[in-house]
Amino acid sequence: MFLEDIGEEPYKLDRLFSTLKLNGTLDKIRGFVFGQCTSCDPSGGYGSLTLDELVDDYILPLGVPAYRGAMIGHVNKQFFIPIGAEATLDADRGTLTLSSPLFL
Repeated sequence: MFLEDIGEEPYKLDRLFSTLKLNGTLDKIRGFVFGQCTSCDPSGGYGSLTLDELVDDYILPLGVPAYRGAMIGHVNKQFFIPIGAEATLDADRGTLTLSSPLFL
């Protein structure tokens, strides 16, 4: 699974992760990549979680390879990930390698 966002407060991303968990989607993933979430810091207030805390709460317990900060989405220098492409994720190195040609 790969996700990215821009300008969202973490409580909104918490709602996204919660929905994905409750509907069973997170339990089916085999790896997780989160893009560079620009301007996604909490605005303050009691109980405001950070994006790192959300990823730790929802993704870490899954025991799948995961990392955040991928160059996808709303960033100047970006890569694209074709939906449905087979890929190999090395979370320790922060790499995602396509396993098959994009166009057959």
